[in-house]
Amino acid sequence: MVITEIHYTDYRNLADCTVSFCDGMNVLYGRNAQGKSNILEGIYYFARGRSFRGAHDRELIRFSAPFTRLQLSFVREAHRYPTVLEAYLPRTGKKRFTKNGAPLSSVVEMFGNLRAVLFCPAHLSMITGGPLERRTFLDIALSQLSHEYLTCLRRYVKLLAERNALIKLADGGRSVTETEWAVYEEGLAATGAVIGGYRREYVAQLAESVRAYFDGLNAFGDPIGAEKPDIRYQSHSYAEDDPETAFLTGGTVDAPEEIRDRLRERLCANRVREIAAGTTLYGIHKDDVRLTLNDREAKLYASQGQQRSLVLALKLAEGEIAGKIGGEVPIFLLDDVFSELDERRRAFMLEMLTGRQIIVTSCEPEVIPERYRARHVAFHEVRDGTVDGQRVGANAAETIDPAADNAADEAAEAERAENDAWSDRGEEPGGENGL
Repeated sequence: MVITEIHYTDYRNLADCTVSFCDGMNVLYGRNAQGKSNILEGIYYFARGRSFRGAHDRELIRFSAPFTRLQLSFVREAHRYPTVLEAYLPRTGKKRFTKNGAPLSSVVEMFGNLRAVLFCPAHLSMITGGPLERRTFLDIALSQLSHEYLTCLRRYVKLLAERNALIKLADGGRSVTETEWAVYEEGLAATGAVIGGYRREYVAQLAESVRAYFDGLNAFGDPIGAEKPDIRYQSHSYAEDDPETAFLTGGTVDAPEEIRDRLRERLCANRVREIAAGTTLYGIHKDDVRLTLNDREAKLYASQGQQRSLVLALKLAEGEIAGKIGGEVPIFLLDDVFSELDERRRAFMLEMLTGRQIIVTSCEPEVIPERYRARHVAFHEVRDGTVDGQRVGANAAETIDPAADNAADEAAEAERAENDAWSDRGEEPGGENGL
């Protein structure tokens, strides 16, 4: 899979911008607040259906514009004819997606068309953050690979919200019938069993690849394998042992039907406790992924460098598995990642990503070492929401002046303040979309 071009209409600071990409490495460089990350954000929107920065859809629309439109063209390795995806996001009304001009009826139909792996500094929260960060990682990766998974996940989220509403009614004294409980518990158990099965198998595939990539990223001075990472799926729902402590890696587990039954039984048995708590306490929405180094929690005991290496290993493994399951190599999007890596880790990443389409953001083109520029590399300078063509190979633009960079930051901050003030005069943020 290779992206050939993307066009932005009134997307953040990209008023009317077209970017063409080569099938190797593409470096988007320029001062801060010029639009580099906005370009990456727009690409990844087609992979996830929402901003990877957590922004609401209306926040993506350029100041005072009535809508934003994204048009992305790519070719698949199998047939090499172009596919054009379009996203239309209005300030009022529903967003719309099309594929080669034909409307897509739901976000489920949009998922899986563009497969992309995103790296950004915020992904360190996969190690340092709570279970939600790790579940989100699994959900995004699996939703790109399986429509069944995405459909079950969306159904599960809807049922969970409805059951929580029922719990609050019961807590308020409203009599809830066994039939009402059963509708939601049967649905949550059935969809939860499917989701949990997908997650367990995916984590088992991740584990081996993560170990290999981590060794390559972290073996500087230490023997290969000195630090042994491990990743396991933690289930609070259907584990064979104590659900609070059991970890599953894809070994001997119950059949899907038995998992479904156990989930249903757990929900039924804990109604009184859940009514007291005001929410559903058991299910796949409580599961986690345990990340360790030498059997110690990476969140607590790994150094910052080890944590960063573990995240990068997870992302490289995500791309590898996507290629195996999906039948084509995904696009890699790297948002200001290389600047935080030392020279040896940067070199390892570049070697591992050779032969893939990569789109990188950086303040300066020198983030790509000279020896890699002889390969198929295109440099795109981003200035104030525009892209000044491309330079291929070893020739790149000069280094950015720090003083001018600071001035650009101040100007961008002033513009954001103006936009916020305008928004406060009547523009309400939109609701969350996608996952």
